Amino acid sequence: MKNYLYLLLFILFTGMIYKILDRLAVRKETSHKIHTLPIVASAKFTTLKPMLLGKPTIVIFFDPDCELCHREAAQIRQQQAAFANTSVYWLTTQPLNKARAFAHQFGLDTLSMMHVGALTREEAYQAFGPTGVPHIFIYGADKRLRKEYKGEVKVEALLKYL
Repeated sequence: MKNYLYLLLFILFTGMIYKILDRLAVRKETSHKIHTLPIVASAKFTTLKPMLLGKPTIVIFFDPDCELCHREAAQIRQQQAAFANTSVYWLTTQPLNKARAFAHQFGLDTLSMMHVGALTREEAYQAFGPTGVPHIFIYGADKRLRKEYKGEVKVEALLKYL
């Protein structure tokens, strides 16, 4: 009886170790992905605007109902001139009509450097790994990750890495 108990404990312990190592491998793979700007070709955008090539890029994961995201959008809109030479992508996993309403509410749809779009949770996870909202990635003109922020951030902090 003791042998079966030891065998059962060994199998459970081995399974837990395997699961932990598997999760660490996924996290490591995802962190390598975000070091260069991922291409999310399947994202659907509210409007088609020309992309600023060779310029810094900011990717902001948001939720249209998130109060922190509302404040972030209002702050960026107020200092829009500082983002004139930057492509800013607002991405959500909510339906495109909610993204469109968010863009209209904060006037992001009238700015040429702002791109508001929607993608599925799976697409977001594959491109950027696990993200909350707001979650901000800042990429340089070379498309390499400069800074990642989880949560609300002051606009001045964003501008420091452009």
